[in-house]
Amino acid sequence: MPGKDGTLKAREFVFFCEDQILSAWPAGVPEPTRKVMWTTLQLHWGEPRVHFELQPMMGRRLIEAGLHFEGPAAMNEAWAAALGSRADDLIPTLGFEWDLEDWTKSWRRLHRPYHFERLTADLGREVAAELGRAMVELYPFIADRLSTEQIVDKPVEPERSRRKWRRRSRARG
Repeated sequence: MPGKDGTLKAREFVFFCEDQILSAWPAGVPEPTRKVMWTTLQLHWGEPRVHFELQPMMGRRLIEAGLHFEGPAAMNEAWAAALGSRADDLIPTLGFEWDLEDWTKSWRRLHRPYHFERLTADLGREVAAELGRAMVELYPFIADRLSTEQIVDKPVEPERSRRKWRRRSRARG
């Protein structure tokens, strides 16, 4: 419930966004499994190491929304490489604000940051709409990779896999 000034607390914001995403969920796409860890929402389709995540970071005034690959390094790299190979199709569809990056030494993510002054319902609707749209758009890619059991621990060339994505997304059109 928003405060008198219209501001939501971080945990309220997470649940508000989740409600917004799921209330607009299309009939032809299976609903994801959810996991909430205080102010972090994770949504996935049977493989928790490949999940969408929403997390407001109050101290940084930043909301991070994206698709995370948080398994073994080679698995994460393989997923990022496969996603990077679809850059030409995905960048115009998702938008140039999305970036595929090496997040940590082994984890990868396709994410969209939002800077904010206050967490509000209007911001929640914007973030939820964008994340929900990305989830629906990326579901076929994820489902295909999960169904063909491509979650394997095999080496992939890291730089080559994302070069195209970064070049295209930074060109902004």
